[in-house]
Amino acid sequence: MIKTKKEYGFVAKALPAADIQKLLFRIGRTLKTARQKRTTLDRFSYEINISRTQMGKYESGHNMLLSTFLKVLHGLDISTEEFFRELEKSGKQ
Repeated sequence: MIKTKKEYGFVAKALPAADIQKLLFRIGRTLKTARQKRTTLDRFSYEINISRTQMGKYESGHNMLLSTFLKVLHGLDISTEEFFRELEKSGKQ
């Protein structure tokens, strides 16, 4: 007998691709706003050793590794908690 998903007890809920794209865009916009308060794209990307082109992609909503995300937050001197509070605020506007 083949077990169904319910019998395995799956609890994970799929996140639609469109929702992922919207969230990545909001993350990028929030990163860009924080970065613009501190410095230029050229200077910031140089200081954290990420190419300007790649940083621009992240700010426009492209996907990035979690380690890269943490590197960017560290470079901006923003805690993950603070970042996600700002992200929540941007989603309510």
